[in-house]
Amino acid sequence: MPSIATIGRASTDGDPWPPPIPPDASEEERLARLEREREAQKVSDGIDRAISIEKEQRKKQNGVKLLLLGQAESGKSTVLKNFQLRFAPKTFQAEAELWRPIIHLNLVRSVNFILDLLSSERPSSPPPSTSLSSEPDNLRRIQFSLRPLKQVEDSLTKRISGSLFLPVVSGDELKEFPRYHPAKASEVSVRSGSGWMGFMKLRRPADSSPGRSAQDKTEDEQNRRILEACVDDIQALWRAKEVQYRLAEREISLVHQPGFFLEDVERISKQSYVPTSQDILRARVKTIGPEEHRIPMDTGVFPPGPEGKHWIIYDVGGSRSQRAKWAQFFDDSTSPFAFGPRHAFNQVLAEDATVNRLADSFKLWKMICSNKLLASVDLILFLNKTDILESNLDSGVQFRKYVPNYKERPNDAKHVSRYLLDVFTAMHNQSTPKKRKVHTHLTCAIVSSLLVQEVILVKTLAQTNIL
Repeated sequence: MPSIATIGRASTDGDPWPPPIPPDASEEERLARLEREREAQKVSDGIDRAISIEKEQRKKQNGVKLLLLGQAESGKSTVLKNFQLRFAPKTFQAEAELWRPIIHLNLVRSVNFILDLLSSERPSSPPPSTSLSSEPDNLRRIQFSLRPLKQVEDSLTKRISGSLFLPVVSGDELKEFPRYHPAKASEVSVRSGSGWMGFMKLRRPADSSPGRSAQDKTEDEQNRRILEACVDDIQALWRAKEVQYRLAEREISLVHQPGFFLEDVERISKQSYVPTSQDILRARVKTIGPEEHRIPMDTGVFPPGPEGKHWIIYDVGGSRSQRAKWAQFFDDSTSPFAFGPRHAFNQVLAEDATVNRLADSFKLWKMICSNKLLASVDLILFLNKTDILESNLDSGVQFRKYVPNYKERPNDAKHVSRYLLDVFTAMHNQSTPKKRKVHTHLTCAIVSSLLVQEVILVKTLAQTNIL
C-alpha cells in the first residue's frame, strides 16, 4: 500500500502535486504553505513508519506455520500434542490438570457405549460357551450400578463444551456425530473456536479460581466420587466374557481406539490423579471444523527453538464435510504435514461405510501433491500407527484381501509398510506440479518413550529449514 506522501507526489494527469506556490503569493502565505507541507510530510512519514512496524510485528506474530492434513483418526492430534510437549513443555505441564475431565469423559463414554451395546439387540448367534450363561445376573447388577455414569457423562460434557449436546452442526454433519460411534466410542467432540481449554481454566477446581462457583466445585467433586465408587464394577464390566463376545461379534476394538482408558480405570479414578504426558497423548478430543493453535516456544528447550518464536499450527479437520475448507489454508509459507494411517486398510470411513479408509488416504495424498498452491513447499508424510498395523496383521487379517495388488507378498508390517511407502512415493511423483522433496516417516500411534517422536520432529523440521 503506498503512503500518503507517495500518493501526493503525482496526480492522475501527470501534473505535480502539491501544485507549486502561486508566484503572486505573499511571504506570509508562502511560509504558511511550506509549514503545512512539512506537517503533512511528518504525518505521511509517521504512517509509513507505523505500517512498517505493523508489518514487522505481523511477521513476528506469524511465527512458523504448519498445516496438519489427513483423515479423522489419522494421528494429527497426537503430533500436535507432541509439538506442545517438545517445544512448550512448561505450558504443556501447566495445563495437564485441564485434561483430567477429558480423560474421565473418554473413560465414561467407553463404559456407556458398552452399556448401550448390552441393552441393544441380542447377539445374532448364541455364545460359543455355556460358561457365559452364569454371567447374566451379575452383569445386570453391574449395568444397574453403573447407571450414574450417564449423569457423569452429561455433567462432564456440559463442563467442557458449555452444553449438554454436541455443538450445533448442519444436517449433513449430524450424520457423522451420533452419540456413540462404534469406531470412536470414547471420543469427545467440541466445535472449533469454542476455546474449551480456556473455558476449562475458568472452571478449575481450585478455590481461588475466578469464575468458579460453589455449584461447579460441588459437581466436580461429586463426579469424581461417583467414578471412584464405580471402579470395581467398571473393571468387572470390561472383563465380562459376554462384553468381549459382543464386541468381537461386531468387530469393535476399543483397545485400539484413541481415548481408551478402561485398563487404567483404577489409576485415573483416584482423587489425587493428575494426567501424565502419556495420558494426554492418548486422550481424545475432536474439534469439529478448522482450528488454529498458537504454541509459544519455551526458553531452555534443547535443542533450542528460535528465541521469541512460536508455532502456528492449523488442524483443518479430516472428515469429508470439512475438506472443502482446506484450500484457504494453502500457501507457500505453510509447511504441510500429511498423515496416512497404515492400520486402516480394513476399515471404512465413519461418515461413509462404502469408502475404504486406505483408498481415501490415497485420494487425499494425491490431492495434496497436485495442489499448485503447495507446489513450492516440501511435503512431510507420516505413515502412522505402526503398532496397530502389526497387531492387525499378527491377528491373521490378510492385507491382500483389501489390497489385491499386494498379491503374494509377506503379510507382515515390514513388507506392508514398504509397499505403502512405495505407493505413496509413486503417487507423489505422478501428481506433483514440480520436483521437490518428500520427507516420509513411519511412526507409532503412541510410543512409550517420547524420544522417538521428538527425534522425528526435530530432524524433519531441521531438514525442511523450518527449525
